[in-house]
Amino acid sequence: MSPPTGVSVSTIAATATATECHMLKIEGYKRLRTMHGVGTHFDSCPFQAAGRTWRIHCYPNGSHHNVKDHVSLYLVLDAAASAGDIHVEVELSLVPQPGVLGALWPPYTWKDTFVFNGKTSPVHGFPKFIERQLLEAWPGFFHDDGFAVRCDVTVIGKAAEKDPVVQARDLKRLGVVCHCSDETCKRYHSGAARSVMWIREAFVKLFLGCFRV
Repeated sequence: MSPPTGVSVSTIAATATATECHMLKIEGYKRLRTMHGVGTHFDSCPFQAAGRTWRIHCYPNGSHHNVKDHVSLYLVLDAAASAGDIHVEVELSLVPQPGVLGALWPPYTWKDTFVFNGKTSPVHGFPKFIERQLLEAWPGFFHDDGFAVRCDVTVIGKAAEKDPVVQARDLKRLGVVCHCSDETCKRYHSGAARSVMWIREAFVKLFLGCFRV
C-alpha cells in the first residue's frame, strides 16, 4: 500500500451534562409501607436536573408481586418535558447516617444508563433496589423509622469534530511512524516510515527464510 500524502483525524466522543443531585427523605417508613400495597407508590417532589423535570417513585412493597419483598425505586421524566429520546445515567444510593455509625458501612448503590422519552418511556429504575428485611436491619442507613436516597442524574450525548492537528500518537495508531518531539505534526513522515517499512520487510524475509526447505 502506497504511503498517504496526508492524514486527518475526526473524533466522536461521549459528552455529559454536569451531574445533578436530589435527595429523597423517607420518614415514618413503616406507616407508609402499610398505606401502600404491592404495586402502589408515593412520589418525591418534582425537581430539576439537566434542564428537565423529574420525580422519584418509591414502592415500599415492590412495584409488582415478583418483587414484593423489596423496595423499588424509579426515576420518572415529566411527560411534558421532552418527547425525544434522552440517554440518562441514573445512580441511586442509600445515604449513610451522619457520624461514625454511617461511616462504618459500605456504600449501597445501583447505577445504570436508560433511554427516557417523555411520551413513550418516561419511567426507568430498579425494581429490586433493596430487600425490605435488609434495609430495616441496616443501622448505617435505616434510623428512626426512616432512610434517605440520593439520586444523581447525568444526561449523556455525543459530539463529533475534526481535529485540526494530527497528533503523533494518532500517527502511531495508524501504523505511521513520526519522530516529532512534540504533538504538532500534520503530515506523514515518508522518510522515517520508509525506513521502518524496510526493517519490517527485512525481518519478514529473514524469518521466512528460516523455514525454507
